[in-house]
Amino acid sequence: MLPCARIPVSLYIEERAAMSAGSSPNTQLQLLKHVPDPLRTQIAHRLRTIRAPKGRTLVEKGSGSTDVFFLLEGRAEVLLYSSNGREVCVNNIGPGDMFGEIAVLDGEPRSASIVAASDLVIVAMRANDFMTCFESSPEAGIWLARRLASGMRRLTEQVFELSALNVQTRIHCELLRLAQKGKACGDGIEVRPAPTHAELASRIGTHREAVTREMQVLSKAKIISYDRRRLLITDLARLEQATRR
Repeated sequence: MLPCARIPVSLYIEERAAMSAGSSPNTQLQLLKHVPDPLRTQIAHRLRTIRAPKGRTLVEKGSGSTDVFFLLEGRAEVLLYSSNGREVCVNNIGPGDMFGEIAVLDGEPRSASIVAASDLVIVAMRANDFMTCFESSPEAGIWLARRLASGMRRLTEQVFELSALNVQTRIHCELLRLAQKGKACGDGIEVRPAPTHAELASRIGTHREAVTREMQVLSKAKIISYDRRRLLITDLARLEQATRR
């Protein structure tokens, strides 16, 4: 068994496939497919589509805002900052993902900041509309429970990795997670856009230099290749083997 468990992405595959050009937001949100037709129509009229550039803060930790967001295009990062300004990325958000729901469910301020990692398109839903979905539909409640369970599983795995694995193995685990979300091609599995070494370091709790050193080792071993635009995992089997050392 791998020291880093695989991150299940089956909950998101259907949603990413549904993100087709020209479709309206209400047809792209999986949540609305689980509520009665009349309610779906009412909520769809109140949805707001927002375009944001790379670097824009979408949600700020500690704020009292209560909208729930659904990412249609682009990617974002869930960030926390230490008292000395160190940035820690605790999650990555891609098409089909939802964020902002925790503050709505527990009534507390925002638990983290969300920053656009690329130009993106999101849909905002009012908090009362979000809660009405679950009050009106047990099926919608099950959908949410499964997403929350998936998130809890991911966080459990990350806590284990930070507590029990060395830096090199944590890097390998993060690369395996990226491979799951990558696209198969003739040379291996392609990840676009490639995360920077600083971004990878932030995700696994280390410094950029450690990531750079290990990426160079993996590149020389012909397990990966990378440049500024893409990361190519050329030998997935050997990358998995590296996590067992």
